[in-house]
Amino acid sequence: MNDLDPRWLRSFVAIAGAGSVTRAAQQVHRTQSAVSTQLQQLEAATGVALVQRTTRRLALTEAGERFLPHARRLLELQDEACAALQVAPAAALQRVGISEYFLPARLGELLAVLRAAAPEARLEFVWASSAALQRRWADGELDLAVTTSAAPIAGATLIRREPLAWVAAPSYAPPVTAPLPLVLLGPECPVRALALAALVRAGRPHHLQLSCDGSHGAVAAIRAGWGVGCLNVAAIPPDLAVLSRKASRAWPSPGRLAFYALARPAMRATERSLRRWAA
Repeated sequence: MNDLDPRWLRSFVAIAGAGSVTRAAQQVHRTQSAVSTQLQQLEAATGVALVQRTTRRLALTEAGERFLPHARRLLELQDEACAALQVAPAAALQRVGISEYFLPARLGELLAVLRAAAPEARLEFVWASSAALQRRWADGELDLAVTTSAAPIAGATLIRREPLAWVAAPSYAPPVTAPLPLVLLGPECPVRALALAALVRAGRPHHLQLSCDGSHGAVAAIRAGWGVGCLNVAAIPPDLAVLSRKASRAWPSPGRLAFYALARPAMRATERSLRRWAA
């Protein structure tokens, strides 16, 4: 037996299914004469008659019936072999940066929103300070960033505002006459700027007891009784006390913290999904 041309096999399988050379030719997009020729070439190569011709339609011979599943399998193997050589397209990379202050207790939900917005994408997620995120955005290292700011950000969309509150460990007693010890983030943090401005307006003496690079360090220091901190309401852990609830007049309001989204054009839909979720 000679080697079998896949074109012969496709014509034979089409004839077996259609029962007609004419209809088979339409299925394989060849002329009727070409399909007839390929069937003859297949029969010559195998040395047996595979199709018997009647007045109304074509039918497989006994040998053709035995050969049909093997012909189909040979075609499947060829298709599988060709598919194995195809390079799968790489999943799109989405680089997303989120402020540590942005709904930290709902981080799992946030990740679910990002996944639902682009289920096939490969996500690179950064949870960091707003200053670090804005630097990475400026350097082209992020496709979507949610940051805080004391002033509107050019080209950004406002997606959420939250009131700020003074917090401390439940057992911590703030000094009445001595300067208030503060636990805040670094100089680039907008929460720090708002907190200090509120104390200056109120004329309340204060000093910086501890400055941290990340919110986790600040929260740990507040829990340990290092001093008083300032957090947006969604970022306040349940084990910290909100001081303004006890004596609102003694604690000047730091105002509200704004969250802005910066998005590349390809991430606009994800930005809208995030904005609806955070509303």
